[in-house]
Amino acid sequence: MNFLRVGASATMLAALPTLLAPPDAFAHGFAGDRFFPATLLTDDPFVADEMSLPTFTINPPGSDGSREFDLGADISKRLTPDLGVTISDRWEHLRPAGMPSVSGLGTLDTQLDWQFFKNGPHEATAMVGVDTSWGHTGRVQALGADDFTTVSPLLDFGKGFGDLPDGLPWLRPFAITGNLSPTFPPRARATAIRTRTISTTASRSNTAFPTCSRT
Repeated sequence: MNFLRVGASATMLAALPTLLAPPDAFAHGFAGDRFFPATLLTDDPFVADEMSLPTFTINPPGSDGSREFDLGADISKRLTPDLGVTISDRWEHLRPAGMPSVSGLGTLDTQLDWQFFKNGPHEATAMVGVDTSWGHTGRVQALGADDFTTVSPLLDFGKGFGDLPDGLPWLRPFAITGNLSPTFPPRARATAIRTRTISTTASRSNTAFPTCSRT
């Protein structure tokens, strides 16, 4: 789905703590010499202390002429060096064609993550977690928020190719990251794979290269 994101100023403000942080703060996202950036399709496979400033989203008009505007934010906090929690929600404004506008919160989403594996010499990392969308935490009737809770176990992973033999120098700058998450609605019998994405990146140390993605 195509949408317009507005927030250039917020992005610049969010970058200031990173620019002013001490060198040890840059350890997040690294496995050995390999840096695994978050992409448009995949999250970085690490627990972290992060906060996303509110992102304003203008969705395309619906087939019935309705318009929707969203303002979302999330915050992540490490409970231990390898265990973290994320809380996210969004405020929605729906303007149906020929009807009064409605506003309110969407479904509250929480995620508990455990980074159980990281191998620096082999540039590998993996994280498991549980994502929960809590039913009846938003305006169900007015905005279509979930009226049931959905539980989604997840697996995030990353592997760099910097440990390949010197005879394969053209592969060593590349890495892959992926997210796998089946969804289990408690009221439904069927189980669906919500996300299965693999992203290929080329990155070493502090240098990030263009991303090639496969879905």
